[in-house]
Amino acid sequence: MGGTILKKIAFVRLRYLPPSETFIYEELKNIKRFKAIVYTHRKINIKRFPFPRIKHLPSRTSKIARKFRRKKIRLIHARFGNAGVKLMSVKKRLHIPMVTSFHGFDLPSKRNSRKPYHRKLRVLFKVGNKFTVPSRQMKRQLIRWGCPARKIKIMYSGINLQKFSYKRRENKTNHISLISVGRLHRKKGLNYLIKAFKKVHDQHPSSRLVIVGDGDQRRMLKRLIASLKLKKSVKLKGLIAHGQLTELLHRADIFCLPSITTKDGNHEGIPNSIKEAMATGLPVVSTKHGGIPELVTNGRDGLLVPERNVKSLANKIKQLIKNPALRLQMGINGRERVVRHFNSAKQVRKLEGIYQKLIKKG
Repeated sequence: MGGTILKKIAFVRLRYLPPSETFIYEELKNIKRFKAIVYTHRKINIKRFPFPRIKHLPSRTSKIARKFRRKKIRLIHARFGNAGVKLMSVKKRLHIPMVTSFHGFDLPSKRNSRKPYHRKLRVLFKVGNKFTVPSRQMKRQLIRWGCPARKIKIMYSGINLQKFSYKRRENKTNHISLISVGRLHRKKGLNYLIKAFKKVHDQHPSSRLVIVGDGDQRRMLKRLIASLKLKKSVKLKGLIAHGQLTELLHRADIFCLPSITTKDGNHEGIPNSIKEAMATGLPVVSTKHGGIPELVTNGRDGLLVPERNVKSLANKIKQLIKNPALRLQMGINGRERVVRHFNSAKQVRKLEGIYQKLIKKG
């Protein structure tokens, strides 16, 4: 920046950084017009997500305020609603602007006024300057919670398009490989995928399913795979290095993620794993859930089914297995869509524009 002194941003993630949050890391790395300093209570996966400026976030408001004042922090960017709630008193003390980014679990669809976090969100919406959400559906939800529409900005989280390069697949109907990527969490709907794959496998015994990710559903999914006698055809890969993911996506023919809204209201924004799959040219089978229809146009770059519908899920997968030309065209369309709307470098320029405006206003 030719000797220019960059304004400092406190980039707050209470745990830096769970393996599923590559999108936050991509954003952080791409901030060029400001000096981002990460503040966190707990450091995890530092080798996976290295960053030169990671500082400890104290528990007490007074200590955080002192730390930010000493560092001449000009703006707070809180990642997830829980960080926004924690930092709103600091923002008021220092009279500096604050952006809070919501991502899904931090905005349950069911409100409970007995929960302190839910009560504090109402205060946060009054105090905070700007709120980013990853989908139109989540913007509507934020408004229902009482956040003024003028304070909300839709910011699609982008992906690194160089890392997830396009690959043209083989024209085949046998030995089809399906892949799913995500945390092994209830909202990913992986039990429905495995049950649907059983129906697919009965008709297409050479097909295979690979599930990448880890989480609290692992044991349950393992038992389900065994009970359906699919141990040879379904592999739970666990966590893998991010570099290996592109290789696995390139080997696959179809991507499937049947996300659901859980009983406690937890849901997806727009899963980054679908964007990554589309970037590599994979056709997608997913659900009419959260912000997914904003990414996947049904019939154009993928096929969408109702949540929890095993039969529909199986039928759409079979439709793609039988139709290689449709798979190829959907893969081309998907890559184009991600390039146009979900490029991480472009999205970060928009974020920097928000920072610039808020700091200017003071």
